[in-house]
Amino acid sequence: MNCEQMTEKIVWVKGTDLEYPFLAESGGKQCVLRLNDFPEETLYTLLVNGGEGAQFDDWPKLWVRA
Repeated sequence: MNCEQMTEKIVWVKGTDLEYPFLAESGGKQCVLRLNDFPEETLYTLLVNGGEGAQFDDWPKLWVRA
């Protein structure tokens, strides 16, 4: 499992940076969520090992927020 799979359970912890509020490690990868300029952009961008991944508005059902 890794954080790029938005259909897998991932437990996120709250970070200290307001622009990057959630952090996780999954499948040996560092995962960070960035808050975007909503509604002009999608609400979140998933960053995996520092690179951009998926952009989305709705929190995946299996992900757990701190």
